[in-house]
Amino acid sequence: MVTESELFQSVYPDLIGEMERIENARGKLNDFQLMLAVAHAKNGLGVLSYERRQIINAIFDSFINLYRKNGRMSAERWAKETFGCYIESELEDVSDVVVRIEELHHLIHDRETELLQMYRELYMLENYTQKDEPAPAVDSPSGEPNASNDGGRS
Repeated sequence: MVTESELFQSVYPDLIGEMERIENARGKLNDFQLMLAVAHAKNGLGVLSYERRQIINAIFDSFINLYRKNGRMSAERWAKETFGCYIESELEDVSDVVVRIEELHHLIHDRETELLQMYRELYMLENYTQKDEPAPAVDSPSGEPNASNDGGRS
C-alpha cells in the first residue's frame, strides 16, 4: 500500500490541476469531467500490475465519492490527511525557494570558477613581469640606495 500511496501522491498535483482547469471554465465537475480529470492524472502512472491498478482505482474512487458528496475541499482534506498530498499552490512557495537556492549555488560556483581563472592569470602575469625586470638595487645598511660606485665620496 505504501507504493500505491506514493503513486497517488505523484499524480495528485496533475489531478488537482486538471480539476481546477475544468472548474474555472465550467464550475463544479460532473461525473464525466471527473473521470476525464482522473484519466488525465492516471496517464502519469505508467504501466502498473493488476493489483496495484486496482488499489489506485479504489483510491481515486474514494476521492471522487468525497468530491461528489462533500465538495472539493473535503476531498482534498481527505487526500492530505490520508496520503500526505498537497496542492501545488501550497508547495509552490517552497519549490520556488528550492529552485532559487539551486540557481544561486550554480551562480556562486560559476563566479568562483571565474575568479580562480582570473587569479591564475594574474599570478602568471606577475611571475612573467618579475622575470623580465632587472633585479632591484641592493640598499646599503644605512638605508640609502647604493647606486654609484664612487667609493663613498660625495
